[in-house]
Amino acid sequence: MLTNYNFFHKKQTNQILLINKQGIIIDSESDLFIDSKGKHLSDLHPFFDTIIPLLNTTNKQYNFDCINLTIGKNTRTVDGILNTEDEHAVFVFQDLTEQYILYQKVAQLRNEAEIKSQLYYHINYLLKEKEAFKDDFIANFTHAIRMPVNTISGFTALLEDSNLEQSQRYNLNIIKNTNEKLRVMINEILDISKIESGHFTINSIRYNLLNEFDEIISIYTKKCEKKGLKLNYKIDEKCPKYVIADKYRLAQIASNLIGNAIKFTEQGSIDLNVVCKTLTKDKATIQFSITDTGIGIEQDQLEVIYKSFYQVSNKIRNDGSGLGLAIVKELVNALDGTIEVNSTLGEGTTFTVTLDFEIDKNQKEDKHITKTNKTTANYEFKILLAEPSKRDQAIFLESVSKSKKFDVVIVETGDDVVEELHKQPFDIAIFNLKLPTMDGLDTARYIRHSDFENFKQIPIMILSKHPSKEEEQYCKQRRINSYLGKPYDKDVLLRKIKYLIKKKQAN
Repeated sequence: MLTNYNFFHKKQTNQILLINKQGIIIDSESDLFIDSKGKHLSDLHPFFDTIIPLLNTTNKQYNFDCINLTIGKNTRTVDGILNTEDEHAVFVFQDLTEQYILYQKVAQLRNEAEIKSQLYYHINYLLKEKEAFKDDFIANFTHAIRMPVNTISGFTALLEDSNLEQSQRYNLNIIKNTNEKLRVMINEILDISKIESGHFTINSIRYNLLNEFDEIISIYTKKCEKKGLKLNYKIDEKCPKYVIADKYRLAQIASNLIGNAIKFTEQGSIDLNVVCKTLTKDKATIQFSITDTGIGIEQDQLEVIYKSFYQVSNKIRNDGSGLGLAIVKELVNALDGTIEVNSTLGEGTTFTVTLDFEIDKNQKEDKHITKTNKTTANYEFKILLAEPSKRDQAIFLESVSKSKKFDVVIVETGDDVVEELHKQPFDIAIFNLKLPTMDGLDTARYIRHSDFENFKQIPIMILSKHPSKEEEQYCKQRRINSYLGKPYDKDVLLRKIKYLIKKKQAN
């Protein structure tokens, strides 16, 4: 009966007990427990009382280390593994008494530094294994949960361009708006998961801080107008124009707070006030506050509003996930900033965020880069570039400007990539590895597993700011066609692009 478990027999010290769900030993191959077949586990040793409740589980594995078993006049030290199956369980253990004794003797001879060194090594090894598991889980989960949402977005985009009756278009808009709400909630859940698991990253780029606030105000002014609210905006003239920071996290913080203010304000106004608190040659401390005239928050709830999935009790319908403020708090902490809240029930609420920004040495105005750069009306090939940095966008356009064959469409986020792919065909897609919303690999994974055959086989190139052989291999395993580190040689970039397009045409 025990022949199915031969894979456990790596050493002669291995011993096996086959146990039914009632704790009766069905079969035994053990030097420690001779003639134990037919006995109950509890009759062998008190230790087995601890594993009897585990027998009722199915397809589980439990590990037990350094178990001291006194049998007769002898004390033995064993390591064991309990595997539970549908009808029975198997307890596999090794008699490691001699090894543990030897280890103790060796350990006594080592000094404290050597012991700590070994300990740190094993801890780091285990941490790396756990991190690798988390990386794979989050990557696969991110892809699996975003895939259907992006697929719905693709099909709605196709339907929008078709001839629809008025009632059909109305229904399509409901699907589109509902899917967008679902996308936001999924992004929030993924963000909080990455933050809590330590996989959250800050991607700093050079950008125009004043323009970023202007764009945020432009979006939410329209939303306020629809609700009959007024959005007031004031920014300190001392604020630097160009900073180096994660602009998407700033937008996420401000958008969540302004969106919350609009949601819980029925009449009156929303005020965004941006102040430069301190200014040096290299750094600026900027404080922005969002004040509303809404329903306010009770004082006893101010301590818990940042909890995940928590929603303030009020009479206003709230369709959110309850993660908005939790994410804001975590983002502010990740950016080494502070957030404060003051509220009066029935009068309104003020959230104040303070963040430090690195000031870019170059404060000159950027050259205007259009989203579509047509080098010539008679272009032969179309490139989709996903790059959040304006500077890197300009470098790329300069690199391909030598060739008059390319028309380049530029986007900044992974979600924008998906949207563009549904609008028009491209000959090649080139992504920065670090992208907002969906990073370069998540975006590539969506393309490769998409239900849309028209762009499923598009060649993909990844650009990496910190290239390495390991990262390149990781990308190739995920069906990335080409990998290039920054800064890159312009001729190498062009050669790779032309090669991938030519290879695609040959297929």
